[in-house]
Amino acid sequence: MACLAKFTLDKLLAASSIAIGLGIGAPALAGSVAVGTPLPPPQKGVNISSGPKAPATYEPIARLQMSSDLLAFGRDTKDPLVLIAAARIMKALNGSEVDLKPEGRAASGYTQKSGLPVSPDSILVEARDLAKGDKIINLLIDQTVATGPPTTIEQPKTHQDTVQPGATDVFRIVFNAGQLAEAGIAGDGDGDLDLFVYDENDHLVCRSTASTDHEYCRWWPRWTGPFRIEIQNLGATANLYRLATN
Repeated sequence: MACLAKFTLDKLLAASSIAIGLGIGAPALAGSVAVGTPLPPPQKGVNISSGPKAPATYEPIARLQMSSDLLAFGRDTKDPLVLIAAARIMKALNGSEVDLKPEGRAASGYTQKSGLPVSPDSILVEARDLAKGDKIINLLIDQTVATGPPTTIEQPKTHQDTVQPGATDVFRIVFNAGQLAEAGIAGDGDGDLDLFVYDENDHLVCRSTASTDHEYCRWWPRWTGPFRIEIQNLGATANLYRLATN
């Protein structure tokens, strides 16, 4: 039994390590600047470039979206091993919550949907419930709980909010020139969310419009400036979502 547990654990750790690229360090400058940083002077033109010649080697938001997809799949299939892999990826990325305020949101008619932010710990609680006392799976969960987050990679910035049915939440975030910029959303599964990104001159620089509430955008700004991130709820019910940026 011990040998089987170690074999299963080793397979899971290897798969999740490959998925998140634990050996890859973060760039010195993050995609977005700190919340509250004064806006730089406006510029003209379209704030998007073709990006570096070499592909990006570290994409924390893309990896965070991967964990959200695994979480949704694990919940659908009731597979605790998939949930453990999702928790490991999220724990390795070690995202930090930031306080963002959607622009122009009217207080009337708005209802905050209940629910705590998804975390590695909350995912592992779900995995333990699905394990139904299985000793090997509980060993995997204990090993994941004991694993500390790395300190050498850039943390994703995350914010949880509720977008009303038929409404659009708008956030304005400043991204650095020449750095990969990423934005991703992961909803609660109730309906369809779409993601749009505009520069300060109202040029659409990225959009993601799949028929789900998981969307992802990436681009390279030409200069340091604000971008308008729009989250549209095409569904008939409110959606509790997580916005993540690098």
